[in-house]
Amino acid sequence: DIKCANILVDASGSVKLADFGLAKATTMNDVKSCKGTAFWMAPEVVNLKKDGYGLTADIWSLGCTVLEMLTRRHPYSHLEGGQAMFKIGGGELPPVPNSLSRDAQDFILKCLQVNPNDRPTAAQLMEHPFIKRPLQTSS
Repeated sequence: DIKCANILVDASGSVKLADFGLAKATTMNDVKSCKGTAFWMAPEVVNLKKDGYGLTADIWSLGCTVLEMLTRRHPYSHLEGGQAMFKIGGGELPPVPNSLSRDAQDFILKCLQVNPNDRPTAAQLMEHPFIKRPLQTSS
């Protein structure tokens, strides 16, 4: 699961991902089971497409995680788990506040493309202005 609860940061600022209980080496579209936490699941995971889902499901989860980090609320926080899965499966995006920077909104919305083929790769996201531009400090 890619979500804030599974991101660990130590005192020196090193970041590690946790909870690899269901992790496995995979190739595109070879995963055929529904595992994970509802609020961060991609539509193709919720809908259990018979041809499976691939690495782009993690891009969706990344978008949800960035949204969670910036809003301090998990995606679909106004819904229960089952309701969220219904909305996700129907292609409804979680609310992305206009109060976020344009770069942040664009980054999140690129990750949250309902069609997995329309989502960027991790390499493409590394070139996004949200990642590349220096953080603005507040006074």
